[in-house]
Amino acid sequence: MWHVNDMRKAAKAARELSVPRPPSPGFTLVEMLVVIGILGLLAAALVGSFSHIKMTARQAQAQTLASETATALSLYLQQERGWGDVLLTKEEMDKEACGVLQEKRLFDLTTYKKDSSGNMTAEINTESLDRFGLLDPWGRALLRANPDLGESEAAKHRLQIRLDTDFDGYVDAGEGAPEGLKIRGSVLVWSRGPDGKDDFEVKASRYPQDDRLSWNHGQARAEMGK
Repeated sequence: MWHVNDMRKAAKAARELSVPRPPSPGFTLVEMLVVIGILGLLAAALVGSFSHIKMTARQAQAQTLASETATALSLYLQQERGWGDVLLTKEEMDKEACGVLQEKRLFDLTTYKKDSSGNMTAEINTESLDRFGLLDPWGRALLRANPDLGESEAAKHRLQIRLDTDFDGYVDAGEGAPEGLKIRGSVLVWSRGPDGKDDFEVKASRYPQDDRLSWNHGQARAEMGK
């Protein structure tokens, strides 16, 4: 037979079982899936935004680099009163063209090593990002990411140059300007953009899409008969 105390204990246990328990503080599976989905959307938005910001920054850097290179080449022309034998043969800022500006200290380049007196030597600086010539921001980024990158691949991102060789104040199609245009200035400089392709040639366009130019459209005019 049960004692009174046993009956009381049984009744207390029954009451405790009948009292609803407070909800668990943890997440349900559905809630966790919703949170994961939201985090995924936010991550994708952030990655896209970062890529856009990085692209815009490199475009601005390429524009500035093209303009500064054009200024340095114009200064060379003023100082030397001519383009010299080396630059006259160039259509891009390769190692030799960089050496011309580096020797005259018209541009901050490290293509060639310097001696103890700070003078340029004939030895290529193999540690420099300028060792293959003056590269645009996309080329420099490739070279940083892959120090063993071949010169032919890096060369796609060399700055392109065209010179006013007849000294008439314009660079025309005969001197390498886009077909049908004469562009006011002594030198044209441009970056081929992230794809490393020349829009003037590939898209037959006077106003390229992703190339960064040292000149503006106000400097260009159509040649007679074009």
